[in-house]
Amino acid sequence: MSEKWIWLPDWASDLSLWEDDLTDADASAKHTFVPYEAMAAHLDDVYAVDGLSKANTVVGWGLGAFLLMLGAAKRPKGQKWILLSPFADFCDESGPWNSENLLFKAREMHSSIDVGLNAFKEQFDDEFSDWPDEWLAAAKKMDATLLANGLKFLAANRIEGAIDNSEDIQVLFGRMDQDVTPAMTLRLKEFLPKATFKERPKSGHWPPMMLF
Repeated sequence: MSEKWIWLPDWASDLSLWEDDLTDADASAKHTFVPYEAMAAHLDDVYAVDGLSKANTVVGWGLGAFLLMLGAAKRPKGQKWILLSPFADFCDESGPWNSENLLFKAREMHSSIDVGLNAFKEQFDDEFSDWPDEWLAAAKKMDATLLANGLKFLAANRIEGAIDNSEDIQVLFGRMDQDVTPAMTLRLKEFLPKATFKERPKSGHWPPMMLF
């Protein structure tokens, strides 16, 4: 029986855009890419996402990684996590956003979604690839309320204590990530004492660069 992998996206993101590249992480496994909208419907209980509790490996990117850590008490024994660009607090002082910014952008999702999303895309302008444009095109098609809810969740929540069950967790982050800075990720060492941290020197925020 093949391994089951589930991929949880970052805010406003669609990991299936890069399915051909990402599934190379384990070509023999069955891969499921959870849509942002499906994940955003379970912000307070990510393990309510269909199939998540039965996956052998879960890859969480950004917000997806954050939700896994918040729901760590429900993590099945033996389930492996790969966390991409994770953070303890998205409003960390070393990052580009604070809670007031995020709440303003949450309101903007309803009035001018293009302007709101472009503000996030500006964080990736120094990354020379088509990934930011692909991300933006997909994000513009998403439900404005679910986008706003994700931002409000990020503004209101943070990891505040050690995660006891931190075995079999690999943390990958890009040295050139401008959205989730390396400093934001490295603060997680306090909360994930048994995890393995690996910096990708040539990577920014995008999963294909972090994984390979």
